[in-house]
Amino acid sequence: MSESTEAGGADPAPARRSVLRRRRANTPGGRQDKIEVKVTGDEDALLRARAALAGMSVQRLMVTRALSETTAAPVDYEVRRAAWEQACEVRNLLAAIGNNMNQIARNANTDNELPEDFDAAVTATHRAMRRVLDAFGETFGFEGRPG
Repeated sequence: MSESTEAGGADPAPARRSVLRRRRANTPGGRQDKIEVKVTGDEDALLRARAALAGMSVQRLMVTRALSETTAAPVDYEVRRAAWEQACEVRNLLAAIGNNMNQIARNANTDNELPEDFDAAVTATHRAMRRVLDAFGETFGFEGRPG
């Protein structure tokens, strides 16, 4: 238990893990090797500017780019953030549709009457939600899960 909790203080807020920025996975035994790279002042400025645009350190930028198997152009942090916000809006819209369908189903249980296109609407909503979750995984590198 933390000192603040023992003293009657509130628990600190749980740390939020950003999907947009992740640490590299730990490796057994840690990373013991070190590479030193000497650059000119202009190269240093360019590396720092590119790292800032990508939202990462210069070291992480160099390792990520050098070890990447893709030759696609990098996506900067703001583009990635905008894509995340749009994906969240679509997910929230689908969740709202699902809530409306639950209300319709609840009403149908009361009245014993279900709209004739309800099953098709449920199927379409499930299919759309799966596509959104799959797109999350492709874009942001994790498996989407409903919930």
